Order: sequence, then C-alpha cells, then structure tokens
Amino acid sequence: MKDDTLGSAMWSVVREDHPDVLMLRFLRARKWDVEKAYRMAIAALKWRMQENVEEIIWYGDIYNDASLMWKGVSYAHGKDKLGQPIIWSGSCLHHQKDQSYPQLKRYLIWMMETLRQLLTPPIERVCLIMDLTDHSNANMDWPFVKTFLKFLEAYYPECLGICIVYNGPWWFSGVWKLISPLLDPVVASKVQFAQKPEGLLKFIDEKQLLQSRGGKNAYKFSYVKPDPEENKLMFDAEGRAAASKKLEDLQAQFIQATIDWTDAKEAGDDEKFAEALSRRMELSDQVKAAAQEKDKYTRARHFYTRTGILSDSVVDWSKLQCP
Repeated sequence: MKDDTLGSAMWSVVREDHPDVLMLRFLRARKWDVEKAYRMAIAALKWRMQENVEEIIWYGDIYNDASLMWKGVSYAHGKDKLGQPIIWSGSCLHHQKDQSYPQLKRYLIWMMETLRQLLTPPIERVCLIMDLTDHSNANMDWPFVKTFLKFLEAYYPECLGICIVYNGPWWFSGVWKLISPLLDPVVASKVQFAQKPEGLLKFIDEKQLLQSRGGKNAYKFSYVKPDPEENKLMFDAEGRAAASKKLEDLQAQFIQATIDWTDAKEAGDDEKFAEALSRRMELSDQVKAAAQEKDKYTRARHFYTRTGILSDSVVDWSKLQCP
C-alpha cells in the first residue's frame, strides 16, 4: 500500500501481531478470496476509526463502566487443552439496565483488544465459556448479543477457537434456534454445549478448570484497580517518538522485503526468493518486537498487567493460578 494514510492505518490495526496474522484472519474468513478479504479488512478498518479503537486502547479499563469491571462479567483465566486462553463470561452477572449500550460496547472493544495481547504464537484463538448458570430473562440482552456476534464475524474474524455454552436453562435450545441462523456458519460450527463439568473437562484440563465449575483451580476473580503511577511512560513524548520511528523504519523494510519476495517468485529466481523470504521472516520478528516496545507508550496498563499475568509480552497464568 503506497498510500501513507491507509498504510499507517492498517499498521495501527496490526499493532503487536505478526504482520501476516491480520490479513490471514480476513483471508480465512472469506475462504481465501483476496478481493473479498480486502474489502472486509477495509470495512473493519473504517469501523475501528469510527469507534475510536485507538483511543479506547490508550485510556484502557479506567474508562470502562465500574460495575462491569468489578463484577467480572467477562474475564480471561487459564488455558484450554489446545493452549487457548479461556474467557469466562457469566451471564447471571450481566443486567442491561446497569450500564448504557455505549458503555457496554466500549467494554467489549477493550476486552477484545486486550485479549489479542494474551494470544502467544502459535495460538491465535480463544476458548469462550458462556456460563448460563443461574441465568434468567433479566440477564438477556439482545442488543449486546447482536453486537458481540457482529464483532466476531466482521471485525475480529477467526479469533474464536471454540465457544462452550455451559449449563443452559431448559428453554435455551429454543433461543439457540433463533440465534444460530444469525451466525456466520464458521462461527456457529464452533459452538458446543455442556450441561455438567464432565462436558467442560473434554476441552479443559482439571487443573485449569475453576473449582466452582467442577475443576481444581481455586481462582476467583477479583478486580485490581489502577495505580495512579502505572501509566507514566505514556507521557514520555521523546521515548514514544523514538519507538514510533524505529517501528516505522522496520515496517518500511518489511514491505520492501515482501515486494522483493513476490518479485523473485514471479521471476522464478529461486536464490533471490529464498533470500527475500529469509529476510522477510527476520523482519517480521523485528517488527513485532518494535510494536511491543511502542505499545508501552500507547496503551494504558490494565488488569492483566497489574496482576503480572502479562509482562513484557509474556503470558504467565501461574501468577494467579491457585493450587
């Protein structure tokens, strides 16, 4: 992309991901149709600009509705048997009247962007537990459900590894019949149902499964509030400028290496192709590392950094893993 505005915007979406990961998500979602994947990516980019996603990342969870954060309506803890982070979402904790729709949407965007940090290669997806224990009609929020489904399908494609609907009430099968036609077929195929802990244990090791759901992990969510000094680095303008410059230089080199790689392929020059491929792979790691460094200046600390689960791009669930 030679357009600086579009190019920089696309790189802002990539953030700390491997440079190829973003487009691969869109390509898979559109079954490798390049034109459709490109249109989908541009639509997602436009949405991010309209929703001020970068601003949400900058301010972090301090601007989220307090009730959503303190109750732990949704939180990540542990990993499933495939190594995918587990997202626990207890519907009984959610009441539509407790917060406005814009606040709920902001929280959802913040959560989705934060979860991207918890994906460590080669893991690219999450395991979502929709826990319907003690669910009632008062917890049903159709605007939220529709928004969440839209996010998964259009703006964060191929991020869901599996969704386990746990302990649903007897009438939920009827609700599922209404919801399932609204889902992308790929998303719908990832939905599983479990009524008892044995169903969860098919996907989650006993040591990772919460005790409250039949496992051996005694962890209970407890929100850690922000430290007034935790984001001082974000106001280091000189450091941010240096990190941005380094990242931009590496991104330009990566783009040139990609051009050299494709040109060598078309020319049938195997030697130059191998050299460009090696250079591109080397640069991809450097771009990712530089993006992670810049992130320290452009993203507010949050629950997972405060607890030590995420530190210098390393995810360690044992920091809050109870025996």
